[in-house]
Amino acid sequence: MSNPYESFPKFLLRAPIFPVSFFKKLTSTDHITSTELKKIWQNPIVREAIFLASRSLTEELDKWVDGKIKNDKKKEKLEYALLKYIARMSSRCTPFGLFAGCAVGEFGHETRIKICKGQKHRRHTRLDMNYAVALSQDIIKSKDIEKKLLFYPNSSIYFIGNELRYIEYKYISNNRHNEVIAVNSSHYLLEVLEKAANGALLEDLAQTLINETISYKESLDFVKSLVENQILVSDLEPSVSGPEFLKQMIDVLSEESDDNLSNLGNELTEIDKNLEKIDVVLGNSPNTYLKLSTDLKKLGTEFELNDLFQTDLMLETRENRISSEIVESVKRSLNFLNIITPTYDTTLGRFQSRFYERYGEREIDLTKALDVELGIGYLNNSKDNDINPLIDDIDFSNKNQEHLAREIKYEKIHSVLQEKVIRSLMNSEYLLNLSEEDFEDFEENWEDLPDTFSVMIELLKVDGEVKIKLSGAGGSSAANLLSRFGYADEDIKNYVHSIVDVETRMNHNKILAEISHLPESRVGNIVMRPVIRKYEIPYLSKSILPPSNQIPIDDLSISINRKGILLKSKKHDMEVIPRLTNAHNYRKNALPVYHFLCDMQTQGMRKRIGLDLGPLADNFAFIPRIVFGDFILQEATWNIKKSEIQNLKNMANSNSLLNKVEEFRKEKNMPQYVMLSERDNELLVNLKNLNSAKMFLNTIKNKNTIKLREFLACDEGVVKGEANREHFANQVLLSFYNSKKLKNG
Repeated sequence: MSNPYESFPKFLLRAPIFPVSFFKKLTSTDHITSTELKKIWQNPIVREAIFLASRSLTEELDKWVDGKIKNDKKKEKLEYALLKYIARMSSRCTPFGLFAGCAVGEFGHETRIKICKGQKHRRHTRLDMNYAVALSQDIIKSKDIEKKLLFYPNSSIYFIGNELRYIEYKYISNNRHNEVIAVNSSHYLLEVLEKAANGALLEDLAQTLINETISYKESLDFVKSLVENQILVSDLEPSVSGPEFLKQMIDVLSEESDDNLSNLGNELTEIDKNLEKIDVVLGNSPNTYLKLSTDLKKLGTEFELNDLFQTDLMLETRENRISSEIVESVKRSLNFLNIITPTYDTTLGRFQSRFYERYGEREIDLTKALDVELGIGYLNNSKDNDINPLIDDIDFSNKNQEHLAREIKYEKIHSVLQEKVIRSLMNSEYLLNLSEEDFEDFEENWEDLPDTFSVMIELLKVDGEVKIKLSGAGGSSAANLLSRFGYADEDIKNYVHSIVDVETRMNHNKILAEISHLPESRVGNIVMRPVIRKYEIPYLSKSILPPSNQIPIDDLSISINRKGILLKSKKHDMEVIPRLTNAHNYRKNALPVYHFLCDMQTQGMRKRIGLDLGPLADNFAFIPRIVFGDFILQEATWNIKKSEIQNLKNMANSNSLLNKVEEFRKEKNMPQYVMLSERDNELLVNLKNLNSAKMFLNTIKNKNTIKLREFLACDEGVVKGEANREHFANQVLLSFYNSKKLKNG
């Protein structure tokens, strides 16, 4: 079967705010003077970007510039910290604050990308969700406001026999701790829940229980106890699919004629306007934020200034086109990635086997099946799933999760790769060439990939030739890495809707339902996105869609058919395919229902195709650059042990350090520019600059092993800046859809 995937007509460019040449120029000599670093600190964009990331560092750097720091070691550490941020702002493409941003581009006859100077970019600032959620919780505590709010049943409620079970959460040291609560049901409780189904005032809920034996006060106390125990939640509960949360709060409070609510609504509206004023320019003074924080203090909710604002950067470009030829070559390369990607056993597959053993082909309520006491649970390998019938802490430890994430199986493909690596090392080769002939015994399969997915590439110039770094393809939807930027950019929002529209047409006989869930307040910064689908599954998060378009968890059932697990809406009598259209890593500390729904997105599918060295990644001191034709699949990589760099650590303050680093670099056949790589964190290092080398050694001083990768974006570059000889590190996110399924859909 030939590759059925075609590209969408747009792409997303991601790049840091400063060009690589900014860092290269700064570190071009043996040593950077304090004067040079202090001059960079006066750059308004640098100051604002670092202030948003760390107010405390900003204050210390100001003292350093003013000569108020006398301790030499402290001065040095501050210089390391500043240099790290400069490296980040010149090399890392992941959008974060004002460090890096994104822009939508289109395809053309030739590749021409030119990024404007920093002051020309756009930005979008909102309240950090950690603070916004805390603010909403404090607002609800006001008795005058509480009585004017509408209350609804907790979206995690389900019934097991005569018991009502639900999730209650508490915040302890800014971390959300979840508890499963079980209470005996009663006709009083059921009456209140029925009345609250579409939202009701506390007073109206209390009226439903008044009779000859129950007074209004007793009834109201009962209803308030349901609020206190989160069986009922207010319409100030955050939704992570819809308008930004501050605007949600303003809408709720503005609906009421009550003076207390309208005054508070006006205060929040003023704060929203001030946030918009901040977004007029890049390079705001810290005083601008301090003034706004003073206004926020009047609302009475405590906060840390570091956790108060969330900013997204939208890049402005003079040109932003990629040649259609590149897109076609990437499409052809997917054939090879398909072949070299094995299929792994999944948690969902193991659950399916247990479900069939227990229930056969019967249709069972999702909540019952996932209940660990009466059902079979989910992720039962974890001790944290042993729930007490009444109450139990299920704030899952990530120890088991991390272990599972690192559990690497040795597949047939790794034998081929190992042989290729060993042969290259024996021949002292810096490049390892892979070809389709190396994998003749492997077959491609296009039936087990998502309807749409993303492909991440980097456009590079290596030794004067244009090369493409191909990081891989995957994701349950091509919209996952785009959706949260829909608030900041209308082009991105429309792009997301075009992807979702294609997915909907592919599955016209099924319901694609967006999962609306807030795992942690701070995670809301990542999971927040505009409404993008017709249906939603709300779970510990409000949905702003009409009730007819909401699918409660107690409306879902599961059964087994020949294709696998069938998730079905009883109300609509249709199959439901959950979708989590954001970049949240849901596998960490996830509640079982949320984890199950997210896993169902890619049932029977490979979540990713691409080079995966698996157990080989850490087994060799050096792995050559791995290429396939003109594509770079992985940069040359060095796994360095503590013993190999101990002598460098011991010389960290020696004048001859740079000479020793140079000896180490030549011994390892390592380039001048490398990336220190640790999970998702990367740090650009120039090994020929003393400040950069010291920064590097200071960063790894407590590490037993480190991983270094060659940094390939240091040459002339493909993505240009406005100034002469400026070029940018970059990532290009291409989106593909299954054209065959769309045609047949």
